[in-house]
Amino acid sequence: MTSLRILFHMMKADYLERVRRYSFLITVLVSIFIVFKYIPSSNDNYLTLSLHGIRGIYNSAWVGSAIAVLASMLLSLPAFFLLNNAIERDMQTGVGQIIATTPITRWIYTMGKMWSNLALLMTYVAVLIVSAIAMQLIRGEAYTIDLVNLLFPFLYSTLPTMALVASIAILFESVPLLRKGIGNFIYFILWGVSLKFSTTAIHSSQDMLGLSPILNRLSSEANARLPHNDGGHISGISPLKEDLLTYNWNGVNWTLQMFLERYIWLAVAVVIVVVASIFFHRFDLTRSSKINIKGKHKEFRKAELHIKPVLRNDIQIKLTPYNHTQGQSSYIKTLAMELRLMLKGLHFWWYLIALVLIVLGLLLAIDDVIKFVLPFTWVWPILIWSSMGTNETYHRTHQLIFTAMHPVRNQFIVLWMSGIIVAYLTGSGAMIHFLVAGEWESLTTMAVGGLFIPTLAIALGVWSGNGKLFQVVFMLMWYLGPLNKWGIMDFIGTTQQSLDRGYYRYYLLVTLILLLLSVIGRVRQVKAYN
Repeated sequence: MTSLRILFHMMKADYLERVRRYSFLITVLVSIFIVFKYIPSSNDNYLTLSLHGIRGIYNSAWVGSAIAVLASMLLSLPAFFLLNNAIERDMQTGVGQIIATTPITRWIYTMGKMWSNLALLMTYVAVLIVSAIAMQLIRGEAYTIDLVNLLFPFLYSTLPTMALVASIAILFESVPLLRKGIGNFIYFILWGVSLKFSTTAIHSSQDMLGLSPILNRLSSEANARLPHNDGGHISGISPLKEDLLTYNWNGVNWTLQMFLERYIWLAVAVVIVVVASIFFHRFDLTRSSKINIKGKHKEFRKAELHIKPVLRNDIQIKLTPYNHTQGQSSYIKTLAMELRLMLKGLHFWWYLIALVLIVLGLLLAIDDVIKFVLPFTWVWPILIWSSMGTNETYHRTHQLIFTAMHPVRNQFIVLWMSGIIVAYLTGSGAMIHFLVAGEWESLTTMAVGGLFIPTLAIALGVWSGNGKLFQVVFMLMWYLGPLNKWGIMDFIGTTQQSLDRGYYRYYLLVTLILLLLSVIGRVRQVKAYN
């Protein structure tokens, strides 16, 4: 069998296995809903791709460009988390051990996974394209379907972006240092930097997401209708404060040279996969631990020389009767142990940065604390929270925990309280500052936010079985709310709109609902093992 044929069948098998999951159907439905909200009607009070109340008529060029921008900007973030378990899944299911016994090389395997990832992402993009056509007809501002102007933004912007995401996901899984939570955090930073450069790029080499030709053309034509304004387009959600103005936008004048320059990123994606194949362990799980084993072997051998077996038959062993421990549960001791486990394994620099954020929250002016410190205070412990409700499954200790005495009352509630303590400890600097300064609204919002974040983490962890869903949801909320100042998504009070309208009340209600759902989910897990 030739290498290309092996590559094709690997890609096909992996692709078919993924599209048959319920998560694929859920993602498709969510994508359709997002497209529906991203193309608002003229009666809605918000815009998504506009310049001071001006947008194009919903023809094929505008709708195609808007959805392509949406896919490159936002789909590229959750797509990484959706894909970043391809190798791990083969390890857990035992497929990897079978592949390890075949002549499939590391290069063919990683390349097959990359193309499978790309095929899956382009399936989502195809759903977006069909949804874009449907939304053009539903909005009814232009009924002529121009496939060229509709598809070219996706071919130019979205296709290379998805290829990069597909290859980076494989690279991060192959490199041991990037395989776990730290890799997800690094990717989020990479995504934010790419988004910043792409929205301001002049040359295609600086535009990883392929947004600049579309946004520049949109801005230039809209600014021509507003000669006293030189601002760029808003690609997020913005309120419509005045009357809506529309104009006929005919799209970008696409050229072959533009596509050739843009598709250099496809070559970059292939290079990334080649690099990933170098780090790929080919399911040799002992390779990463050989160094540690070699270093400790001498210590073990040395200890064995001093150990002499002692055999005695006169030893009497007495065990404490189990009925004396009934009902004796020290919540303080259990809470301390759970908090210790939660913080175990963190590096010194993690504590150092957390301490710096606490000190800055205490010493800086209130406005500077709200503007600069708060957005990053509660994104720093994200990897701690993302493990809540999932460690039992990941470390395969659920058989012990779920069959223990009162696992919900004794362990689950303590786990939830530990996450809240982490939130309040890392945010203690700003909260003490708000208390001393009498900023009661900011203090109340932060107090509710400290309840909401770990509750969201534990609820999503229990029901999804892994921490990636929380990382995606939390990062999106953090990006839209505390970082980009969208009031309704601001769960820690960094915007005046959030404070004035008292959004913390809604988050408190959501917290109670999430806590109830998480308890129901844990009870369901416990019943499955009893």
